This record gives sequence, structure tokens and C-alpha cells, in this order.
Amino acid sequence: MPAHELAVVIAAHNAGAFLRTSLASMARESRDGVQWIVVDDASTDTTAEQLERAAATVPHLTVLTNETNLGVAASRNRAHREVDARYLTYLDADDWYGPRHLERMLEAIRRLDVDFVRCDHTIVSGIDRQLSRVPEMRREVAHPTASSFGFLGERSALNYLYIWAGVYDLERIDLSRLEFDTSLWTASDRPWMWQLYLHAESTAVVPLNGYFYRKSTNQTALTQAGNVHTLDFIGASESITALAVASGNERAVDRAVHSAMFLVDFHLERETRLSPELRALLRERAADMLAAAPQDPLERALTVFDGPARRVLRGLRDKGRG
Repeated sequence: MPAHELAVVIAAHNAGAFLRTSLASMARESRDGVQWIVVDDASTDTTAEQLERAAATVPHLTVLTNETNLGVAASRNRAHREVDARYLTYLDADDWYGPRHLERMLEAIRRLDVDFVRCDHTIVSGIDRQLSRVPEMRREVAHPTASSFGFLGERSALNYLYIWAGVYDLERIDLSRLEFDTSLWTASDRPWMWQLYLHAESTAVVPLNGYFYRKSTNQTALTQAGNVHTLDFIGASESITALAVASGNERAVDRAVHSAMFLVDFHLERETRLSPELRALLRERAADMLAAAPQDPLERALTVFDGPARRVLRGLRDKGRG
């Protein structure tokens, strides 16, 4: 029997400027039954000192230290080996929980009796607060994960792949089969969540928004950096498409291919943040990915893009075909 009810996994790399808020929420949310596992990913700032002080106020806190910077995927995988709990969730080191958020999420997953439960979250930008909702009309209702993929042109829960916006039942989900891909320094949560939706049985969405996501202020975040790791979405998309094809779920394949194309279009619109070399690499790798994608789903997906995006995406696919 697990020693704890819930394990919370946090990967931190040079998060010292933001840890005060997240550690304060951890102290507030701490109680018997909650296990906190923080991996300090070779930070060179005040992260280690702040975590050492936090041990006095946060019960059941385990701090693991990577000797070299391994990335968030490897850090989370390391934390998984220390999990001793019935349920699992995640917290990014620059975010925080509102009062009783974890308690309410646990109540929801027990009440709805599902493999995992998802929730909305609050986006924080300076003093502004904005609600971000899971794109799922069914709320407070258990439903099969296979029904979550939706239809082309419509948003679904697969457009909302934030691992921290969920709680996962480890009696129903085999964590040993859910390794994060360590080749991905960004976007590794995307294939992880797709595996859940493809292989778990049941899920539900609840109208809770007590996770506070800090937007665009952490310049050490790789998703904000505009460097080579920005292109990890391509490797993640290729993995997701392979998972969907292997599942035999036609709707999942359509969703996976459309998602890959959407992300290519998204990053092309913002390619000015990349160096000329990375812009060329983005287009080269995107062309190869689109050429290798299942072509019937790709043609179906093209119909939901507007004319300019459709021409660019089709042109990249044709270039990848040589």
C-alpha cells in the first residue's frame, strides 16, 4: 500500500526568482498524505538554498539533485522512481496552487471514479488573471478517453496537454510505462499525455481553476527561448502520430496529424524569433515530417486551414517529398 495519497513532482532549473511563491503554496497545501518530490536540475542560482530552507516548512519533501543539467523530461523520470502514492500530479517551479486546489482535485477523482481528471487553470501575466478552460463540454461526467479526440476543425481535450492540470490514479495507470522522452527538452509532456488518452480507459473534466500558470516571465524557460529546443515540437509530433497510428484509432490519427500541422503553422508565424539558421531548419524538418505523415489524414486536415496556411503547408509537404 502506498505511503502517501498524492505525490507532486516538480522539476526546477534556475528557478530561484520564482520559487518563493511556489514554495509558499506548497507549504500551504501540505498535509499528511501529500508527498513532494523536487528535482533540482543542476541549478546555479539560489534554487538549492531555497529548497533546503523549505524542508523546515514543507512536510514529506524530498529534494533530488542532478549533477548536470539533464532537462525536465529526465528530471521527471527520476522523480517517478521516488513516487510512493496512490495519485500523481505535477507543479512547474514557477507556478503555484490556490488554496485547497489539491484537496478539491483529489475529491473530484475519487467521486468521479476515473483513471485521471483534468481541470482548468488561471493564466497569470503581471497583475492580470485569465481563465483557460479545458476544451471539453462534458464536465463533472466520467467518459471514455477514446471519445476525447473530437473532430477536425474543433478543439478538444487533446489541444490542452498540460500535465499539471490533472491528477492521475496510479492504481489504474502503470507509471513504469509512462517515461518522458529525454530527447525532448521541450514538449515532452505532449506524447506523455497522448499515451494516457490512447491507453487509459476513463477521464473527466472538472471546473476547478486553482492552478496558477505564470506566463512569459521566466526567461530561462526553454519554451520562451527561441533556440533549437523550440523545434522539439516536431519530434514530439512525430512520436504522437506514431502512437496514434499504432492505436488503430482513425479519429486519433486525424487529430495527431492536424495537431502537427497546426503547430508548424503556429511556429512559422512566429519564426522571426529564430535565427536564420533555425528558420531554415524549422522548414526543413517540418517538410520532412509532413511528407512522412499519413497522407489521407493530412489531406483531410488541410481542409480546415485557411487558404494561405493551406498553401504553405502543402508546399512544405511537397518539398519534403522531393
